[in-house]
Amino acid sequence: MTTALRTEKPEASSLFLPEPATVEETGLDYGFILDLCLKTIYYAGRPSARAISDRLCLAFSVIEGVLEFLRRQEYVEIVGATGITEQDYQYALTSKGETKTQEVLERSQYVGPAPVPFDLYEQVVARQGIAHIEATPERLAEAFERLVLDPETVAQIGTAIGSGRSIFIYGPPGNGKSTIAECIAALLSDEVFIPYAIEVFGQIIRVHDPRVHLSLGAVQSVYPDEAPAPEETAIATERDGRDKRWARSRRPLIIGGGELTLADMELRYSPVAKFYVAPLQIKANNGVLVIDDFGRQLVRADALLNRWMVPMDRYVDHLTFQTGETVTVPFDVLLVFATNLAPSQLGDEAFFRRIRHKVRISDPDVTLFKEILQKVAAQKGIAYDEKTADYLIRTYYKGTERPFRGVHPRDIFDLIQDMAKFRREAPVFNREWVDRACRSYFVED
Repeated sequence: MTTALRTEKPEASSLFLPEPATVEETGLDYGFILDLCLKTIYYAGRPSARAISDRLCLAFSVIEGVLEFLRRQEYVEIVGATGITEQDYQYALTSKGETKTQEVLERSQYVGPAPVPFDLYEQVVARQGIAHIEATPERLAEAFERLVLDPETVAQIGTAIGSGRSIFIYGPPGNGKSTIAECIAALLSDEVFIPYAIEVFGQIIRVHDPRVHLSLGAVQSVYPDEAPAPEETAIATERDGRDKRWARSRRPLIIGGGELTLADMELRYSPVAKFYVAPLQIKANNGVLVIDDFGRQLVRADALLNRWMVPMDRYVDHLTFQTGETVTVPFDVLLVFATNLAPSQLGDEAFFRRIRHKVRISDPDVTLFKEILQKVAAQKGIAYDEKTADYLIRTYYKGTERPFRGVHPRDIFDLIQDMAKFRREAPVFNREWVDRACRSYFVED
């Protein structure tokens, strides 16, 4: 029997996942939890029952009977106490328990929060799906406040986000395509629940990655390689009635660049530890997965897109275990492809028909370029001068037929600040400093 889902309030969209009070309510096999207790004691030395409970993210009422069974079977013994309650008893393995634990470790070396059953994971992903993201014009304006984009482009992006379907963002380099993907994350401010691990077919898949599953208030985007083990992460020990096997996180944002391979989209098995690490799309469930620099991966663009065909169309993915068993997993991901390559280099009409929304991010015109200059100057605390802006545009753009790029103002002001710091002078947006910065920034044939 698995734990029932319910919302904290009828009008709230956030879930309340009640803490299991018995082994049956965890949805896990009794022997499975027994093995976890043995491994936890083995690695922890002489942990108290409370420490074992906290490490497994299970209530004491769940493990109390398991510890008593292990003691009766002479696998563990009580070797001390840190207090006066049964939760304060300290446990250690007996010689018989050491032998038993070695057998358990031969099957799997996973130690950490108890996994959640797969059927419960499916229910939770469905209940907190990306369809719940609200992409209203007001929220879009707030999310894209640090960028200067024309209103039509913002409207296109908002429509794509609201649909929850795949997005293709393309255009010349340096105009903020990757930053747009990060701004989308600003819309993902609501809370979701991410399991530390899930159990399916008796196998453990580690899901939680502290580098991409962030507490509310943090902003970060990285391409995950190997995440620290769940037992190495800070796990809340207070008992507030919630199931501690789920981490409370903002919706994930994962960005995979040119290093992305097809192997990153499959279950990764450790033959030593004997458990699996979830692929990118599982870690990104209920969030955003960005394929940055699309077309520059080590695999062909069409092979990469073909890998996403079934997930994009049917909202499920198929993963295969070492044993050959296949599991159908939820695919609740806002998939964003971003590239500065010409679309003709990536595929034909049939190729792009598979991606629902296409958004071109063009070079800014003079008006937008000046607006970006003003915004960056304000962010840097440097006084903006209209005549200097005209000089910059006339000398280094119109005079050289150089295209405007949205990233240029930020880089030019950064250079002005760097040079001013070296000279121990206050940075000023004037002709002299613009000339110095542009001579350093632009490459001339």
